[in-house]
Amino acid sequence: MLKTLLPYVASFAVASIGMIGMRLTAGPERGQRLAGLFVGVAIIAALFAVPGFAWTAAGPLNRIGHIIIGAVLVGASLDLVKPSNLWRWVVLGLFVLGCGWASAVNTLIPKITPSLGQLGLALALAVIWLGIILRFTMPQAHKPTKLVVLIAAVAGIAVLASIAGDVALVTIALSIMAAVFAFVVCAIVLNIELNDSATLPIASSLVAMAWALSQRHPEALLGLGILTLVLFAERTARRVPMPQGGIAAYLYLCVLAGFCGIPILIAAVLVSAAVPA
Repeated sequence: MLKTLLPYVASFAVASIGMIGMRLTAGPERGQRLAGLFVGVAIIAALFAVPGFAWTAAGPLNRIGHIIIGAVLVGASLDLVKPSNLWRWVVLGLFVLGCGWASAVNTLIPKITPSLGQLGLALALAVIWLGIILRFTMPQAHKPTKLVVLIAAVAGIAVLASIAGDVALVTIALSIMAAVFAFVVCAIVLNIELNDSATLPIASSLVAMAWALSQRHPEALLGLGILTLVLFAERTARRVPMPQGGIAAYLYLCVLAGFCGIPILIAAVLVSAAVPA
């Protein structure tokens, strides 16, 4: 039982202790900005306890760890340096191109010349990666709203992986959720910001997990397509009339969570029908 829960306990504990320690030792301004990097650090720590995961670059499952490490480094650098918009785009562009390239050709340095199909796939994956990252790093986005959508998207990956029987991917997804829940608790208590340090590893892992699921279980492809609707549930939730007063904000988050659940349910039904008996 303890071994089964170890990835989730490790993820929650490392994230909580790291964020509290950073917030207390780095001061109110820098501590708030950089505490979120322990979300990614916690996920990396949890990967050591994931069954079937190995720290090699080969294969879409194992590459998730390398992508998260890169996302942690890039996110922390952006939060620490606070570059201009131009350099921010350059850094993010190079990062997503690297992720797309490695995922398409299965390595950063191929031994043979990649085909035009691989190059096109790498570019398409990079565009998707950039779109997902920008979806959760736009400064004007509401922090609780982003967290609800992030949790729903990760939960959707976990549901589809569970239906496909992919224990390793389920464990990774739930470990990410544990780290996000730790962030929610620390954000409420310590007012920690949801900066690039926190959002980049989660957003990047979403694409990495979806790619791994599609490669390991092609029958989940249609469900993954439906699952992308979770990212747009906020637009629908905003149209629901809300009562006036302080309860409106909490009610809106509940409504948003409900709308996020609809595509997850549809995707789950489609994947259940597609998975071989």
